[in-house]
Amino acid sequence: MSNFKGKHFLNDVVYRAADALANSDAMMIECNPSDFIWSKETPRDNRKASTMDLGTALHCRLLEPEKYTGTIFISSVKGRSTKKFQDEQEENKGKIVITQDEYEHIELMAKSVFAHPSANGLLALTGDCESSVFVKDGLTGVNLKCRPDKDAVESNGVIIDVKTTMSLDDWRSDKEWINPLFKFNYGHQASFYTDILEQHYNTTVESFIFLVVQKSIALGRYPVGVFQISRSELVEMGFWDRHRANIEKYKQCIDNNDWIHSESFNFGGGFDQDFTDDIEVTFADEDK
Repeated sequence: MSNFKGKHFLNDVVYRAADALANSDAMMIECNPSDFIWSKETPRDNRKASTMDLGTALHCRLLEPEKYTGTIFISSVKGRSTKKFQDEQEENKGKIVITQDEYEHIELMAKSVFAHPSANGLLALTGDCESSVFVKDGLTGVNLKCRPDKDAVESNGVIIDVKTTMSLDDWRSDKEWINPLFKFNYGHQASFYTDILEQHYNTTVESFIFLVVQKSIALGRYPVGVFQISRSELVEMGFWDRHRANIEKYKQCIDNNDWIHSESFNFGGGFDQDFTDDIEVTFADEDK
């Protein structure tokens, strides 16, 4: 594995192989360190990767439009499950193979973003897109890495991340079990990336901004939203302590060569309070 330092422009394969802890790795460490080892060893079924492919294609269309046509291959068939589609995937390794319908879907979503003043303004900010940043953590000595969609720290003090969603309303919810900031741990990602870029630039990153596009249509359009979270909010909401704890836990696993863990159930002690074996028996005459 390669050992990078600083900022580089790497393809996805080289970045993923680089020997450093990524945000997704840290989330697996939090859940169960065995998952981290599993993720490096288990085979991937590329036939089932349609959602990831579409997200990657949209990112390229928005952030690196000059590379888009060379990144995708539009299939001659409609279905991903057909043998012809799978043959085209084999024949076009290194490219994202999508159907014509998927291509048109991506185009409409991209044009929806370009039509949104706030979202389009973020794309126009000065900064590197899809760069790979590596640092040696100052507190633990652990090698860390991240791949921000757009690094506008030097120009505007912000990091920009493109997300797709089934419902933009979820992002506006005040319920943690609904809002993707908590539900999909995007707050952890924002905190992890902010930490790395602060160490890389030796400066404070003011905000992390999510540019969100709804995948499902609403009144004939694909809604777009811009959501910003400050560094202080990441601290107040507990994301900073979480990502730091996961880095420390990873270091302990490395130092002790201990990756065998199990998970516990998280009922919070409330289960027995809601369900008991007590039965109240009354007789008809007692109420008279």
